[in-house]
Amino acid sequence: MPRIYTLQDFLHYPQLTLNLAWSDPFAWSGSRKYSSRAIWLRRALFIFGALNLVYQNFGMLIYLFIPHEISTESVLGKITETGGIMGLTMVGACNMFVMYWHGGRISVLLEELQHLFPTARAQWRANCGRRLRGVRIPYRVEYFAVKSNRLMKHTTTAYIFAFSYYNSLPIVEYLYEWLKPEEELKFRYQSNTWYPWQNSQNSHSFISFLAAYICQMQSSLTGVAFILSAKFMLYFFTTQLQMHFDYLADALEAIDAGGEHANDELKFLINYHSKLLSFSKEINDIFNISFLVNFFTSAVAMCLMGFSMVMISLAHAFKYSVGLLSFIVFTLFICYTGSELTESSNKVPAAAFYSNWYEGDLAYRKMILFFIMRSRKPAVLSAYKFKTVSMPTFTTILRASYSLFTFFQAMGK
Repeated sequence: MPRIYTLQDFLHYPQLTLNLAWSDPFAWSGSRKYSSRAIWLRRALFIFGALNLVYQNFGMLIYLFIPHEISTESVLGKITETGGIMGLTMVGACNMFVMYWHGGRISVLLEELQHLFPTARAQWRANCGRRLRGVRIPYRVEYFAVKSNRLMKHTTTAYIFAFSYYNSLPIVEYLYEWLKPEEELKFRYQSNTWYPWQNSQNSHSFISFLAAYICQMQSSLTGVAFILSAKFMLYFFTTQLQMHFDYLADALEAIDAGGEHANDELKFLINYHSKLLSFSKEINDIFNISFLVNFFTSAVAMCLMGFSMVMISLAHAFKYSVGLLSFIVFTLFICYTGSELTESSNKVPAAAFYSNWYEGDLAYRKMILFFIMRSRKPAVLSAYKFKTVSMPTFTTILRASYSLFTFFQAMGK
């Protein structure tokens, strides 16, 4: 027997990544309920992680302005190292801000999508080939649920590995030097960040190192959690729109223009399309600042991390390869999501045109004509109208990053 899905089945990985940051930026009827004690514990852990994430951006800037007795080449190396990691913390902090600033709008959008989501009866009728309002209901809920959860699962696995690898490097380096008596013990953190308790007296203190290590580990966990949760919420919303656009295209082809209730059925589908377009606009309004920050930061940070890998040392190549791949993955994830949404909305005008509209009366033909004209403009995500979110944009970002890389490479010689 085919499985009946709910909206919560699509929200498994977005909720999982929010739980990694102990975060609840929005509440709706399908949210998990916690006891008062659990709420206070989650709030305290979230505040600790959020403060560390925000502070790390300032701590890395302070580190850059602290005088160091190093060569010009090393200065350039420190700038590229710190700038690359700062890109990740800035993206994480930006996504955290977006999720909380627009938490109310996300809640409202979730409630509206819950209302629009096909009921168990509608899914059963679709599976049995039944008709509703004279229109076939070909919801492909299982297809979109399996597809979205598979992609989010693989992405989560990759980022958890990157988080573990990145935070294990300081411990591995310390153990290696500790096991080698001839090696001088050095306390290296995950990133070049200044903390108030660090000074010349305790610079070689294990307690100072451990405190900074824990703060940076919590900061990176919170950053990764918000990077993933924001991307997964975006993908959740666009997957829902894809499912409904897919239904709409098939329903337009299946409608019988010469039927008795054809005009009412077409009006229902036109209103349905209008609602989907309003959802698309709302999604873009929520995430457009995130798109802009992500694209700009990715172009710069990929260049800086690539320079650190190639021009500094082999150890840096292993360390920053994870960060470089992380930027590539989440930029590709965003652009792929935008392209899929646009492609799914482009199916609608073709489906309306290839239906048997010529068998309808004059009113029906007028409605279908205006509907085709309006639906020719697809649903598009954009970064504040500067750039559309699509696969060609991903190529543009890679080209811009490579251009910056060649510029820094020329300066380093």
